[in-house]
This record gives sequence, C-alpha cells and structure tokens, in this order.
Amino acid sequence: MPLLNSPFIEFLLNPWFLLSLFFWLIVLALVYLLRNKKEAAYLFFPLLAMFKTKKLNNFLRKISRKVPKFWKIFWTIGIFISFGFVIFAFYFFFTNFINLLVNPRIEQAVLPLIPGVTIDLPLFFYLILPLLFIVTTHEFAHGIAASADGLDIKSTGVLGAGIFYIIAFGAFVEVDERIVNSNKVNRYTRLRIAAAGTYVNGITAVVAFILLLCFPLMIAPWYRQVTQVNTVLKEDEGGFNYGNITRGDAIIAIKKSGTTDENYVSLDELKGVSLSSILNNKSTLECAINDSLTLKIYDPSLDAFLEKNITLGPRYYIGLRYEYTSDGLGLKINKVLSLSEGGNNFGNISEGLTVIKINGIPINVSNGDTLERVYTSSFQNGMILNNINFSTDSANYTLDLRIDGVIIGIYSNSYFMYKNGIAKFFTSFWPEFLLRELSWLFLIAFSITLFNMLPLPIFDGDRMVKELINWGIGENYKSLKKKKDKFYFKKEDKNYELSEYRVEKINSIEIIMKDPLRSIEPSTIRLSEDNYQIIDKIGDGFKDTVLLNLPEKTELTENSVVEISYEHYYDEKKKIKNLILNTLRFITIFIILGNFILSFIKFGGLIFWM
Repeated sequence: MPLLNSPFIEFLLNPWFLLSLFFWLIVLALVYLLRNKKEAAYLFFPLLAMFKTKKLNNFLRKISRKVPKFWKIFWTIGIFISFGFVIFAFYFFFTNFINLLVNPRIEQAVLPLIPGVTIDLPLFFYLILPLLFIVTTHEFAHGIAASADGLDIKSTGVLGAGIFYIIAFGAFVEVDERIVNSNKVNRYTRLRIAAAGTYVNGITAVVAFILLLCFPLMIAPWYRQVTQVNTVLKEDEGGFNYGNITRGDAIIAIKKSGTTDENYVSLDELKGVSLSSILNNKSTLECAINDSLTLKIYDPSLDAFLEKNITLGPRYYIGLRYEYTSDGLGLKINKVLSLSEGGNNFGNISEGLTVIKINGIPINVSNGDTLERVYTSSFQNGMILNNINFSTDSANYTLDLRIDGVIIGIYSNSYFMYKNGIAKFFTSFWPEFLLRELSWLFLIAFSITLFNMLPLPIFDGDRMVKELINWGIGENYKSLKKKKDKFYFKKEDKNYELSEYRVEKINSIEIIMKDPLRSIEPSTIRLSEDNYQIIDKIGDGFKDTVLLNLPEKTELTENSVVEISYEHYYDEKKKIKNLILNTLRFITIFIILGNFILSFIKFGGLIFWM
C-alpha cells in the first residue's frame, strides 16, 4: 500500500504522463514505418518529433500562383501592419511591466501557457483546436508568401512535442533560409515572408473578435441563454430558499405565484432579460421583499419541465469587506468602503478589527452562527433590519444596513436552452463549446501576434527588425576576412554549403579521420585543388559552396571531419548593426522576464496567458 501511494506512482498515473506516453508510442511507430525514407522523420526524444513531406508543397504552390498580383499586394500590406505590431508589442509589454511594478492587477498577469503547470487538463482540451489552427495558418502563410515571390518550398510537415505533462502538435513549412537570406532575394521578399505568419495571426484575432461580437446573433435561432442554479445557499450562508430549488435547475421563466401562465416572463439573456434584470425590476414583473414567485424550471438530468416556488428576501448592504477567522469564532474586517466607494459605514468602525459577537450572539461558523444567519433569521421572524450591532473584545459598534433590492439566495451561471429539436440534439454544450473555442482563438492569436513580433531570436519580429536595421545602415563589403567551417563527411554528399555567402577563395580543405577503435591518433588528409572547386550554388553571383571531387572508391570514413578554411568579404557595418540589434534584444528580454517574474510574484500560479 505505501508503494501505491508514493509520489512516483502518482506521477506515472497522472493523465498528462499517460497522454505523453501514448504520444511517444505513436511517434515511435511512425518513425519505424518511415525508416526507409530519407529525411522523412526526425526524432529528438524526449523533446520533439518532426515528420517531413512534400505532398503539401504543390497545394501551397497552386494557391500562391492562382492570383500572384493579389498575393504580392496582400503580403506587402502585411509588412506595414506587422511593423505596427512590432511597435505595439514593445509598447504593450513595456507599459504592462511598469503597471505590474506600480499598480498590479490580475488582468495584467503574463505567464506562459504550460499544460499541467499553468493550465489544467480539462481546459487544455479547449486549446487544442485553436492552437492547431493558428500554428498551421501561420506556417502556411510563410509558405504561400515565399511561393508567391517565386521561392520553392523545401518541405511541409507535422511537428509534435511530448514530455511528461507537455503535449502539443502543429504544422510547419520549410523554406530554404539560405536562399532567403542571400543576395538573390530582395529585401521586400524577405519582409513579406517574415511578416506573413504574424499578419495572418492578426487577421485571425480580428475575425475571432468579430465572431465573438456576433455570437448572440449566431446562436439566437437555435438557443436562448437562461440562468442555471450552481449553488443554493443555506440559511447560515445568506440563503432564503434552501430546499425550494436545486443545483442544476435551469430557470426559463418567472411569474408571481398564483397568477396564470400568461404572466410568465421568459428569460433570454441574449435579449437582455436575465434573472438579475427581473429581480431589479427592469422587466414587466415587479419584485419586492417577501414576494412569492413561481419559477418554470428545466431539469437537464431528467429532461423535464417543472414549477418551483421561492420567496424573495432582502439584499442587505453593509459596506464592508470581511472574512471569518480560521477558527470560525470571529469576523475580521479587511476594508471599510469610503463614501466615494459607496460605503455606508465609513467612520462607524475601523479596518483590522475582529468581531466576536453580532447582536449579542457569539460568532461560531461551525454552529451556523454567522452574519448571514442574522440576516435570514430576522427575515423569517418578520423583521427587516435597519442596523446591526458588532462587538469586539473591547467595544460595541452600531452599523447601518441598507437594502439594495431582493435576492433568492443562489449562485448561478448561464445555460443555453434549446429552441428546437436540432438544438436539443446538439445539447446546451455546443454553444458553450463554440464560445470557449472562439474566446481562446482570439486570446491565443492575439498573444502569439504580440510575442512573435518581439525582437528576439527565432521570432519573426527579430527578422523584421534586423532587415530594417540593414536597410537603414546599409552594407559595405570591401574587406576580406578568414573563417573556418567544419562538416561531417557523408559519402552521398558532395556539396558543402559554407556559412558565409561572399567567398573569395579557399585556403585549405583538410579531412580529419578518426580511428573507430580510438587506438591511434586521428589522421589528417589535405586535399589538393584538383579535388574540390568553389561554386555559386544559390545563383546570386557570389560563390558560397564547396564541391568535392573525390574518387568513387575512397578510404574516407563516414563522419570524418571536413575542415574548410576560406576567405570571404564581410560587411564592415555588421558590428554596429549587431550592437543595435543585440541592445534591442537585451531590453526586450529584460521586459518580458520582468513581466513573467512580477506576474508570478504578485499572483502566483495563475492559469492565464495574454
């Protein structure tokens, strides 16, 4: 038994670990099936799995070539919009960082979305479809933009991540970055490709936001939104109808008890008729303290319509924020609302006091002797309170009570009540599911748009800012510089693409062969000029690749090190450009880490991502 209760067993039985294990079993099966296809699958266990294909290449190429002028104009507009996102993202996170320092609020929290850590399993399932859609459209946008400018797509594929509690999927489009960054491709093309993904994410966020605004109209023909009882308060919790109504009841109509059914007022929050509006006399039904109301109830568990009677009690307002002490024998006053905050007892009592008696009765939460019980018991005895007496160890205080309307004594949530058979078939879960999916689609698309436009390595914003710096400062390729690149020798590979583009000459090529048994020191072979040549593989007018001309039968072993020393023209303005770019990166990292750290310190482990 102790073994079954151990943390290790709990870890193994965690649903996230089981999902991750299932994920890797599928990945391993796919890797085995694709074992004979070169570069079809890449496994980085236990972090990442990647599967490449060329089947989608033609699909993306056909889309981009259908209306090429439209796509060029479309992606060019995206350049300007994405630069706007760069500025807004920097402004957003900087001002959010300042606000977290000066006046932190819960809506300012910025935390990464980590399944199993900052987000639980049920909620993560709502994120799967929006994430897949956003990642896929982002990558396809890069591919279409590249293809529209005449660049070939190397491959498309599926990306999967699964480690312990982290599981994610996505698509990717691979463009030859070496060609994109070369002199063969103009600056506008690079900007269009870099901006495309985030541009589409921004469009996705806008569309999702519009759909959220139109959501009531979308579901109005099928559903109406009513009130469902979530919790029925007991007497010591301030409830007046415990036992008269049940958790799960969906309130679809209300009338005065004893009147005909024609007097029912139907709830429809989409039209502004809610339980709250009825109780606050904002409908044709007038409500007052001690009124008896009949509720038309739909019970989803029984699929039945019922009628239940309830009584309206007074909603008291005392102008305090309080909590009960841990032993349940006192009530601690945390805040006394000021007159400007709507308080009605400012100056009558002080913050920080602990009340031990209410109207002479000792507080005892476990016995049900609470402030809320005073409210309900007085009402049951036919009294409406105008004031109340609080006692501490040393003093008595008389506080004013204000009646701000009527209450039933329930906590509630919205429920989508079907209007026809089709809606009933899809159940009330469907509109709630759609609303959640649209909400997460907007939040994730907006969040990725902001994050991806930050000037940080691997983000598209970094590529755009880098291109802007290059454009503003210019280039100066006049001086030669020496460099050395290393590669692993593969018999099927004859081309070795150098890390620099403007190569002037090769100084030497050496192949270092290691003894598999490591019994002797590595031997070095220096190739003569007859065994290699330098070529312009990209086709931009500059040599960039070494082509080896080796005999078909060679004693060179796989994974021998090919060391190429060469001279290339370098940009004399590169140093100042790197200084500017790295400074922006450092400032951005400082701001983002500041947002993360302050959010965690101020609000702890939130389930939030913005």
